[in-house]
Amino acid sequence: MSYEKEFKAAMSRTSQWKLGSFSPAESGTGLSVEQRNELEAASHIPFEERVGKVMSVNFGDFHYILKSFGITDAVLTIGNVSQYGEMRYPVTAGHLKKILKHKSGEENSDRYHLWTTLPDGTIIDSVMLAALYLEGNTDINPAIPSERVLHADPEKLPFGLKYHPLVVGVEFFVASDTIDREAMDYIMSEAPA
Repeated sequence: MSYEKEFKAAMSRTSQWKLGSFSPAESGTGLSVEQRNELEAASHIPFEERVGKVMSVNFGDFHYILKSFGITDAVLTIGNVSQYGEMRYPVTAGHLKKILKHKSGEENSDRYHLWTTLPDGTIIDSVMLAALYLEGNTDINPAIPSERVLHADPEKLPFGLKYHPLVVGVEFFVASDTIDREAMDYIMSEAPA
């Protein structure tokens, strides 16, 4: 199934689970190399230390894209990622529904991945390349800031990657007790430092 179809299904699932209402953006563009460099420079976690910190890094990127670049129809996307057909994260929609039911988001945050989907469908992920780099599975140059950020058409991803959206938006984190409402409201109202 194409990323676009999976993304639309994730938007529908999000609405069915009463986690917000989303519709596909009409148009948009990806980030320029300068914006990717700026996004990378804004990260407070060094490239090789990002593995296992997807919430801090990719949630931070999403927030930065919204607040600093004004791309308000970017969508935080939650799901799993496969590499050469093998899942890197064990989550399914059923797992996410159980996390919501049991409000066990905080203790299960390592079971899923999150990334930003831009209005043109481009995926932004600042964690996956760090994992692949540390595993020796990439040919990126970590000295170049824009190469530390995965910025790609989801149908043309490098290194055998395929992203599988399951739900979208930030409400999943509140509903699953990963982040409380007050903290989420504060985070989303603040501009990046």
